[in-house]
Amino acid sequence: MRCAAAAALPLLLLAGAGCDRPHDPGPAPPADLPADWLQPVVQQHLEAAARHGLAEATPAQLAEIAPWLEALGAGGRVAVAARRELEQRDPATLAAAALGLLEARETGAAARRAAAAWLEAHPLEAATPRLSLRLKYEKDGVAAVAVARALLRLRSGAGLEALAQVLAAEAGSDDAARAAAAAALHLLPPHPDWRPGADFQADWQHLQRVLAVWNRERRLASAPSDQPDPGDDVSAPALAAEVWRMIARLDSQPLRPVDDARFVLTRMRCGVLPLLCAAARDQSLYVREHALETIAWIGAPAGRYALRTGFDLNGFFGQALAEPRTRMQALEALGACGLQELAPLAAPWLRSTSTEEVTAAADALLRCAGVDAIAALDEALARPERLSDEAHYALSLLRAELQGTPAAARPTLAATEKERRDRWREQRRERPGAPVAEG
Repeated sequence: MRCAAAAALPLLLLAGAGCDRPHDPGPAPPADLPADWLQPVVQQHLEAAARHGLAEATPAQLAEIAPWLEALGAGGRVAVAARRELEQRDPATLAAAALGLLEARETGAAARRAAAAWLEAHPLEAATPRLSLRLKYEKDGVAAVAVARALLRLRSGAGLEALAQVLAAEAGSDDAARAAAAAALHLLPPHPDWRPGADFQADWQHLQRVLAVWNRERRLASAPSDQPDPGDDVSAPALAAEVWRMIARLDSQPLRPVDDARFVLTRMRCGVLPLLCAAARDQSLYVREHALETIAWIGAPAGRYALRTGFDLNGFFGQALAEPRTRMQALEALGACGLQELAPLAAPWLRSTSTEEVTAAADALLRCAGVDAIAALDEALARPERLSDEAHYALSLLRAELQGTPAAARPTLAATEKERRDRWREQRRERPGAPVAEG
């Protein structure tokens, strides 16, 4: 943990080396929040979500649906009758019941697999967030693979890592799950050099290629792209309702709901970013903090989303930094997005009287800044006594990156903090906007 005490130091203009004129300090950090900040954003969207999204299935509905779903695997007339019965029901109600069976601890293995198989065969976009959460908890390998397959059909790569883990496991560990995972690979997006099922090694390499693009852009594709993708959009009322219900979990002091929400939101397509930015204006401090932290966890894919869609992260962070209680989280999220154009918003906070804010600004600049930040970091490094060990090392690394000077860490810098900033320096080459060769 960084020191929470603010350093009571005056804000002085520093004279440049060998120069009679002081360096221009630039614009002062914003002092006031916009008038429309701190609104009941989440509550307003939850009220709208009541008319959309998926209803919660009752225990009686779960008990009724489970035998019908299991009967689908019986074959013959029983399966035909079960399919006819289920297809007469409302798809959203049935999807909610199938999800409820997956989420209930007491559901047996056969019913779990049957519910997951139904959701795979009848993918419903509104189920995407809750299906993604099942990847965190589902222990049955066959059911987990069916969930991953359902997500692929919904244009989500959230289950790609689960498929890769199943396929990489030793033979005999769960042969049924491995077979189902191998069969799922034909659902991957096409590529000119790939023929599905012709060769497992080629299938595996293609899975890795698609997974790399997903991790980089949160898009289901076989090659990187800077073009807009309709699949990014989460504005459909039913899906948006489910996303807002997931965001509502951020308003929690216990960490379990928060961790579940972040698990889902960081694994969805980046169309969730505008919703998270809206939530970062909520009147609840918990929601604001956790929404910004979630944007930071998404990181560079959020920056790439902004580049290809024109989403105004600059305007958002310009306002978010005016909120003192969540400024640290805003600086962290700003840096994690990796966009060079955001660096001027972080640079003024190197002159803050708060050691924590200075450190957060230095870290943000390390992760996103370009040559335009040289004057600001030189000014800060000219007064090393105002810098924490972490801030000093972050700015030293940035100057080394931009000017080729040696970077040195103070002997009092914790090894874990040094390693984290070394990792950020390595990740600079993957910043949004940098050209990437096809994998």
